[in-house]
Amino acid sequence: MGIQSAIFYVLVAWLPEILKDQGISSSQSGWFLSVLIMASLPFAFIVPVMAGRMSSQRLLVVITTILLLIGTLGLLYSSIHLVLFWVIILGIGVGFAFGLSMMFFGLRTQNAHQAAELSGMAQSIGYLLAAIGPALIGYLHDASHSWSVPLLILVGASALLGIVGLGAARNQFVGSAK
Repeated sequence: MGIQSAIFYVLVAWLPEILKDQGISSSQSGWFLSVLIMASLPFAFIVPVMAGRMSSQRLLVVITTILLLIGTLGLLYSSIHLVLFWVIILGIGVGFAFGLSMMFFGLRTQNAHQAAELSGMAQSIGYLLAAIGPALIGYLHDASHSWSVPLLILVGASALLGIVGLGAARNQFVGSAK
């Protein structure tokens, strides 16, 4: 929960600045942020439906991780002529990540009370950790005078999201014996 939120908050806070530093105008950079958010919306709704019909959501976690990695690495290393493509890929990735994280509360618990407890704990801790993301990324940019280190941190966060996501995707309830 916290990792996917941090990735989203960092992108919302810093994507226009990242793109401006790559030579894209302020207005176009803002437009690309809108594209990212619009690309995420349908997948935030579709992915939970898909996840609910699957016994294991590992494939969805892998797809999420790949989308986030490809989109971030594209922003980092590719031509600015492909920015729209990378932004759409990132948007789809954050939509997948949000939909899955919300769906796991119900899929990994046996009743509504457990789901509420898990959701409350994960969202409280997750959003607290996620709130640090944009400030940390801004600090790293200021310290390094580049977006390379912050974007590599997002690559690492995306990989970590995949690792913990694979654990959450196991077809097992919270608190059940292994």
